[in-house]
Amino acid sequence: MRNRRQSVLLATTTLVAVLASIVPFGTGVAAAATAAPEAAPPVDPPSTAAECTPVEVGSEIVESWALAPAGSLESDQAAQRPDLSYELDQGAVIEDAVTLFNFGTVPLTFRVYATDAFNNANGQFDLLSGDQPPIDVGSWVSLPQEIITVPACKQVTMPITITVPVDAKPGDHAGAILASNESIGTGPEGGAVTFDRRTGTRLYLRVNGDLFPELGVSDVDTSYDHALNPLGGGATVTYTVENRGNLRVGGTASMTIGGPFGLGEQTITLPDVPELLPGQSVTVSVPVEDVPAYFLSFTTVKVVPTGAEGGGTESASGDDITFTPPLAILIVLLVVILGVLARRSYRRHSGDSDYDNDATATSDPVDARRREPQPV
Repeated sequence: MRNRRQSVLLATTTLVAVLASIVPFGTGVAAAATAAPEAAPPVDPPSTAAECTPVEVGSEIVESWALAPAGSLESDQAAQRPDLSYELDQGAVIEDAVTLFNFGTVPLTFRVYATDAFNNANGQFDLLSGDQPPIDVGSWVSLPQEIITVPACKQVTMPITITVPVDAKPGDHAGAILASNESIGTGPEGGAVTFDRRTGTRLYLRVNGDLFPELGVSDVDTSYDHALNPLGGGATVTYTVENRGNLRVGGTASMTIGGPFGLGEQTITLPDVPELLPGQSVTVSVPVEDVPAYFLSFTTVKVVPTGAEGGGTESASGDDITFTPPLAILIVLLVVILGVLARRSYRRHSGDSDYDNDATATSDPVDARRREPQPV
């Protein structure tokens, strides 16, 4: 037990295919639905069997695994595919396989399941948590079993069946098939925490039909930062890029910002738009230096789609107009306004004093005349 606590736990905790390059979709072969066969019995991983040795008493414990597309149901054939990619019609059924490798020195129990993908706040490829049921391509995948134990230094090949609904929306659908292993660790406050360690392979499925790539730019907002030098101000431009089409697509982005009639206008190359899945979006904020204050600042963000197979390259743009008066003029105006208000206050106070003095000077003679006795 002590040796286990002091062992080094090495786990693959990111998707195997996340960093793999994305290859074009291949054409999947539709087949009739059949009962999914059971997983193949565990065998030695061809490339690591010589390096992997099951743990012995007192030895270091290593936990490492991977799930990847299988070359076939024959366990001695390794796959050369970075992900599972298909192009199918509505209602089609296709069978494939994945291989789960246990490169570690102890047996490991996994939950193997399919899930849906989305773009996170940074626009990167991400997956639903393990307790969220899939509603898209992840729900189209069937596996022979969900819980499986793989001995140390062994691999298991599992068949999968993908059934495309007859009413599936044309376009790209993305997800993944994952192998999850839970581990008990220590949280920030010292308590026991369960870590869900996952690795797997991406799943891309394109449903044939009316396909169109379309990006949109919305919510362009320019926040101006004033400077004493009217030509040396700055700005922060925030904008949102949306995938309004049904193909996964990235983009190149640029921005122009300047005053009326193109005064001081500059063109800036923005960060590339990451590959967005249909219906997903990403919000970006970009600082800009040396933006002159010409009372009005005109900002235009333009995005050109890239990476969409068979799609067009129609650009999208969004605009914003911001009030950017020079800071020096604002200070002068403020001084003038304060001076006018002070003068008015002084004159009003001075006028009230003159009125009080006049009233006092004229009140006594009147009162004196009223007090004089009137002749009989």
